[in-house]
Amino acid sequence: MRKRFLELVNCPVDTGGFILEEFELDENHIISGKLTCKKCGREFPIINGVPRLLPDKLFYYTHVYHKEFFQNYEIKDGQGSATRKKTVSNATARTLKSFSYQWRKFGKMFDFWKENFIDYTKPLNEDFFKGKLGLDGGCGFGRHIYWASEFGSTMIGLDLSEAVESAYKNTKHKENVLIVQGDIYNPPFEKDSFDFFYSIGVLHHLPDPEGGFDSLLRFIKKGGTAFAWVYGERPGWSDKFSTFLRRFTTKMKNMYLLHFICWLIALFVRVKIHWPYKFFRAIGLKKIAEKFPLRFHADFPFYVVVADTFDRLSVPLVKYYSEEEFREWFTRNKLKDIKILKRLQNNYSYRGLGIK
Repeated sequence: MRKRFLELVNCPVDTGGFILEEFELDENHIISGKLTCKKCGREFPIINGVPRLLPDKLFYYTHVYHKEFFQNYEIKDGQGSATRKKTVSNATARTLKSFSYQWRKFGKMFDFWKENFIDYTKPLNEDFFKGKLGLDGGCGFGRHIYWASEFGSTMIGLDLSEAVESAYKNTKHKENVLIVQGDIYNPPFEKDSFDFFYSIGVLHHLPDPEGGFDSLLRFIKKGGTAFAWVYGERPGWSDKFSTFLRRFTTKMKNMYLLHFICWLIALFVRVKIHWPYKFFRAIGLKKIAEKFPLRFHADFPFYVVVADTFDRLSVPLVKYYSEEEFREWFTRNKLKDIKILKRLQNNYSYRGLGIK
């Protein structure tokens, strides 16, 4: 965390500003430290360069993943307690565990993420981002925020999981990026602060997806842009098969074993689908090639296929939307200039944007 970003974050409980205490510095980064709310006195750690601004009900997991830090430094909440207990649902706990494992294991950056980001965020273009302050709601390992910042935005990346560790590593060198661990339902920012937010592939994994969208909307200015990408309805056989497998895989406690199972499935897809698809495409039989399912992953590295398989089979909560259901998120909030665009790669999904 760079010290100059301090003014952009607030206590997630009462929106108070912070007093900073630095423990360890590395050039311009605060590697470890403590943020104390000026209003309620709650204390929040900075661990591995990332401010951990979780509300009380979620702070338990900071202790779980960073026991060594708390052995060295005592961080107290507003009631003076240094220990916090798990108070969230099993589904939320599993989601946090799943994404924490996934994006620390699959956190590599590739050049093709640029085109991936441009495709996800249509009809926005590179010029849209220049000179703006933006919020990435669910930044994962940082592949989207990297390019939003490259296009000229000062970006704040928010994520609930330990994916922030990878996001920080992937963007540490960028002067215009801050990564924050926090909760979409209780973002640690001032309302009406941002020129835009986007949330790509995140909201449909929340207990209340529309509530997550509404929460992020509070933090953009009047005239700001709200953008989201969510899953559309998926009637294909591959999704029916995934739904069947998820009955078992979302309950698996051993993430390493699930990772291995996903590797085997990805290998099957690579050999039985991707290679034949690329063969028929290469010899000019495009009509036959286009009948293969899951073909849009064919040109990605095998590593990405394994990651996508893990993503499908590990996260317990997932919801699918029709165009009309998704549009209602924007119309109910009385956003202007609403655009809902269908994305057809791999499966149906929807991009949506509106002006506050």
